[in-house]
Amino acid sequence: MAQDVYYRYFAHPSEIAQLRRERMVLTSNPNRGFKTWYTTTRFDDPALAQQLLTLSYVPEYRVGPIRADEMPDFDVHGQRIVQPLGNMPGGAIEVCTTQPAYLFGCYNFPNNDWEPL
Repeated sequence: MAQDVYYRYFAHPSEIAQLRRERMVLTSNPNRGFKTWYTTTRFDDPALAQQLLTLSYVPEYRVGPIRADEMPDFDVHGQRIVQPLGNMPGGAIEVCTTQPAYLFGCYNFPNNDWEPL
């Protein structure tokens, strides 16, 4: 039986530093309630990820696919559709957690390459 997989897209230097240092994804921003967002959609085009996830930045990194059984519990809410924002259409599916996910690498969009940790 097929299993859901999840991805995270980001660009903030502190997040990639944390991933490289601790092999962990966990938002450390108290202004956002320490929520870490993931999606079920794989984007190979970072500009499209920005549009469909309504990100305020073009992501530089992607982690995933992460199998559902390797993900933390989605303790904030279940799956939902990203709503349009400004001139961005939204439409991707997103989920959220306040718990860490442990990983072994990420995809580096500017270098067009997998970056093992």
